[in-house]
Amino acid sequence: MRLLAAALLAALLSSPGLARADDSWGLSLQALGGVSRYDVGGLKAGIDNQGAAMLKDSASMFGGMALLRLGALDLGVIYEGGKITSTADSAVLTPVVGFALPLGESLRIDLLGELGGHKISNISTSNGGVDYSQAKAVWLPYVGARPMLTLRLPLGPVDVIGSIAGFARWDLVKRDATLAPTAGGSTTLPYRLGGTTFGLTAGAGVEF
Repeated sequence: MRLLAAALLAALLSSPGLARADDSWGLSLQALGGVSRYDVGGLKAGIDNQGAAMLKDSASMFGGMALLRLGALDLGVIYEGGKITSTADSAVLTPVVGFALPLGESLRIDLLGELGGHKISNISTSNGGVDYSQAKAVWLPYVGARPMLTLRLPLGPVDVIGSIAGFARWDLVKRDATLAPTAGGSTTLPYRLGGTTFGLTAGAGVEF
């Protein structure tokens, strides 16, 4: 992350003239990787405040983005997925819309808004020595903001691009997920899902 940020800053200071001549539109395809964290304040346990440690740690995530730039208008789609814990999975699929603001000729800022779906699945925890799990996926609609700094370097008919972005996402609703004992017993453990995700990603790809 630090090396990418340093490269972006160096390009801004020393390479103001590396953009294509026709810069009125572009289609970029990027692979994404980074870290995210699900705010534990958004996950409320139904019994004995269980779950306080279930979603507390940051986790790696991977995905991809396609972004069509028409002048200053950005339109695209993002998929990101990863582990929240060793068992719980999180994924988002969202369209994005926003504005591209040039910084010199090789750098720009893309100010993107997200309105999509957040999936949480394979939740598990332990309560009083009994292990509980939930195999089903819970989908939550969410809204998010994603400012992204993009570097473009020409390579033949395309640009090689790198990006770094921060994001924040807010689930719009809360939904219950009932956890069942993994072995024996009939007592269930209810959870209410819905909270905030935030993180940082780096991307690499090409722009046509």
